[in-house]
Amino acid sequence: MDDFWYDISQLWVGTFFYGIYCVLFCICIYILLHRPRNLGNTVLLVTAIVLFSISTTQTVINIVLGANDIDGVDVPYDALSLADMTLYVINNVIADGLVIYRCYSVWNHNVYVIIVPMILLVISSVFGWDTQLPLEPFFALSLATNVLVTTLTAGRIWWICRKARSQLRTDVQRCSVSSISIVIESGVIYSVSVLIYLILGAIPSTVIVQDPVIEMLAQMVGIVPTLIIVRVGLGVQVQSVEASMKTATNMSEESRAQKRHILGMVRASPYNFDRTPSLPDDLEKGKPVYEVRKPQPF
Repeated sequence: MDDFWYDISQLWVGTFFYGIYCVLFCICIYILLHRPRNLGNTVLLVTAIVLFSISTTQTVINIVLGANDIDGVDVPYDALSLADMTLYVINNVIADGLVIYRCYSVWNHNVYVIIVPMILLVISSVFGWDTQLPLEPFFALSLATNVLVTTLTAGRIWWICRKARSQLRTDVQRCSVSSISIVIESGVIYSVSVLIYLILGAIPSTVIVQDPVIEMLAQMVGIVPTLIIVRVGLGVQVQSVEASMKTATNMSEESRAQKRHILGMVRASPYNFDRTPSLPDDLEKGKPVYEVRKPQPF
């Protein structure tokens, strides 16, 4: 392939996915601004803006680098390339941190569940920050982190719904299925993209295609968590499923208790036994005396 068209292809891939990201970001901001003002939605709003701002900066840098490759524009190429990779690592840390926090929330703020993902995130960040180290371990660890967190999150939602399937309303069951779908789909999108990058790098004849793919990954790292933010902003949260499950369980237990109480009244013995002492002598001896009373007509 001619160098000119190769450089153009990189710019086209990067700007194409950036355009998709722009549309998704506008939808995300619209949804979050119309949600109730609370700390959770504020964090999501700030995170979405930071991710999009970094991706926008990367797009501008890539256009400048592309201008240098195509027309030989005099720019500090090495410094801009380092800044581009640094911004990608920062965006990746924020995105992975967001999905890990999502998993942490779904698991009812259980710290032990996210210990391994946090370790993987720290190690992958080290490989990303150190320019002397190869990029393959960074992407491999990022892939492992996303697969693990996606599995933990979707598995938790599935387990909650499985335990309360018979007690949840139909709309809540649909909500839970939708939550599982968006978690898996979001994780699969980025994981497949990273896997393609690693496979292309492992085959000598396709290494050249890695550069356009990494331009796509630069936008995917922001698109995927923005998809999750949109879903959370729409109110599809597993916490609502958990609350519904607990409510349904409590109502079921109360119903069973009330049923037992009613059945006990209906099936009561026709004789009413009272622990009423009838003989003073027996009371003095400390013996309980029962007096049998015949049933009274209603």
